[in-house]
Amino acid sequence: MIELAILILIIGFFIFPLYTSAGCLGLFTACFLYKSYESFKNQPLKGRKVLSAIRTSFLINFVASLILGAQLAWLIYFFIYDLFQLFIFNFIFCFLISIRWFDFSYKYFQQLIIGIYKEKTTANTFFVICKGFNKQSNLGISPAFTDAGFLKLENDRAVFEGIFFNNIFRSENILRIEKQSFDKIKIYTNSTDSKQPHIFLISLREQFYPFRSRPDRDRLLKLLSSN
Repeated sequence: MIELAILILIIGFFIFPLYTSAGCLGLFTACFLYKSYESFKNQPLKGRKVLSAIRTSFLINFVASLILGAQLAWLIYFFIYDLFQLFIFNFIFCFLISIRWFDFSYKYFQQLIIGIYKEKTTANTFFVICKGFNKQSNLGISPAFTDAGFLKLENDRAVFEGIFFNNIFRSENILRIEKQSFDKIKIYTNSTDSKQPHIFLISLREQFYPFRSRPDRDRLLKLLSSN
């Protein structure tokens, strides 16, 4: 679905670059501000630093993608074909590819969290972002909390230790697991407490190229689906 949406956007950008850009920017800004407000409102007080680190990381990726997109589009405009519409199309296309497939700030983000967490990584350990949800959702509902830390693989379980939230994922306590992308999985747990999050979105933040996290994602998926 994401690839299809990107293809439709590319066609729209090529035919109506300015109108499509303005519409997408308005929708993205409104959605981003609303979800940021909801996430900040739901986030526990001791986890506000995690949200600040995530937003700083996103801002770095956004600015770096803008710069990379502008540079690549200018090279094509200057050396190949000097058409303004083509420059706008190439700029938007390169920006979308960059912000989708590159993570310029993953090292910086890790250092921010490790500075709070004060623990070094070990073998069979992944640096992740963990979001907890109280309801089934993809984009419509803001998470109950957002934390970052280390996910340790131990025999038949995965132990998440974050800044303020700890949880043990065992195959016998998991209803199902869904692949969300190359670096994300969604875990549905069997929780008896309706007030506690029972849906978790795990995002691996180990690579500059997120799609290279696929082996680690599959390894985690195999461990938690062993039974």
